[in-house]
Amino acid sequence: MGYAIMQKELVVPELDQLKRAFSVLPQLTDLDAQTAVHDAFGIIMRGLDLESAGLLQSALHLEGVLTEVVEESKLPSFPPAKIVRQIELGASHFTLYDPMKRASEVPWGDIMLLTAGLVRTREQHKVKELETIGGTRSREEIVDHLMVEIFLNGGDTRYSINGDDFIWEHLESRMTADKQMNFVLTLAELAQRAPQAGMNRGAFLAAQDPPELFPYPSRQMFNEEVTWMLWRIGKMQRAPDLSV
Repeated sequence: MGYAIMQKELVVPELDQLKRAFSVLPQLTDLDAQTAVHDAFGIIMRGLDLESAGLLQSALHLEGVLTEVVEESKLPSFPPAKIVRQIELGASHFTLYDPMKRASEVPWGDIMLLTAGLVRTREQHKVKELETIGGTRSREEIVDHLMVEIFLNGGDTRYSINGDDFIWEHLESRMTADKQMNFVLTLAELAQRAPQAGMNRGAFLAAQDPPELFPYPSRQMFNEEVTWMLWRIGKMQRAPDLSV
């Protein structure tokens, strides 16, 4: 059974803090600490046994890095993605169209979590060989994608947008030839119409004035932060109501 070290707040620790904390476990090195700093998207470490997780949590606490130990099997999982190619914005709801142009209406108040970012991926592409050789070969390329993931209340429904093949006509006269500009304009619109929704760093920064594109070094790191956000939302929803 594996355990994960979850940050209580989404703040990137200092490298020296992690190096000192990681030294309590003989299997961890300074290189592991450096990797954890670069990959600090809410989850410090996965795959630890309970004893090791407890020791590392205590060491991190001494460094001022507040964490919780969570059984990995209890972390939230993603529901299957519903691909979205186009949206329409209404006063009380918005309409999402899949690749077959089938429509789904979602009230603005149903949006629980809005996540986005400039996500780097490694992709295999087939390229033709020279005519004298013939055939094809595969070549790996690093590609940045404008990604949006929308989770509805309950966490059972997820809509996924890839900016590469998305139609931005909902922006009407504000639509430009620049996909990145269309992306941040859309995030600002969604954030304004669904103020109750939680946002990851990518969505929050894209919706600011001036906007900022937050880069994620891999799809895994993007997903790690979304997992952390869903975990935090779940904790808040399960917390007892302390209001008077």
